[in-house]
Amino acid sequence: MGDFAGFSKAGLDFLTTLGTKDKAWFDDNRAVYNAEVVAPAKAYVVAVGELLAEHISPGIEAQPKTNGSIAPINNDLRFNPDASPYKDHLMFRFWEGPDKKTSSMLMVRVHPTAGIGFASGMNFANVDAWRAAVDADSTGPGVHEAIATVVAECGADVDGATVKRVPKPFDPDHPRGDLLRHKSLQVRFIEKNPKRAIMSSAEFADWTVERLVRLADIHNWLVANLV
Repeated sequence: MGDFAGFSKAGLDFLTTLGTKDKAWFDDNRAVYNAEVVAPAKAYVVAVGELLAEHISPGIEAQPKTNGSIAPINNDLRFNPDASPYKDHLMFRFWEGPDKKTSSMLMVRVHPTAGIGFASGMNFANVDAWRAAVDADSTGPGVHEAIATVVAECGADVDGATVKRVPKPFDPDHPRGDLLRHKSLQVRFIEKNPKRAIMSSAEFADWTVERLVRLADIHNWLVANLV
């Protein structure tokens, strides 16, 4: 697999182009995709995984393969048949817990021009357990403060509040009522206009983890209370 040395100009240009291409073009250019996108993506997962283990938690999973930590490059056209067959970005997922689908997860979205996105969150296996932890004075203030800090410092968005009102039996004026309305959680922010020089260097792994560390308190709270 080799050490991560960054995403080459050819690889980043390939991603930028891929979102407008069809399967025939992709098949004709698969060798470029494998060499300039897949190979560095796998090395990136290994490098980032090692750093996450050091700086956030040794229990974080980093699997250098598609449907492991690397999301498939193709779009699921069942839900949007008019979309391009392929994505113009890479999505990476690093998780902690026995079941990936309901584990606490750290995510990175690498787009060559639109920016690098970072997120922490999870799909709750048990919404009642989430609400109990948010409600409790011993645990709830921790996640509330961790999320508020990332929002204030990074301009993060908080997604997952799909319930319109604070659910019963909780007080409608509960100090963490906004979080009690969640059935999932994703706190995300984006670094816009990243320099290609950093994406094309080995330092990109460290640069990534420096930003994921801003989400560490959220991730670790989810692991401690829900995983």
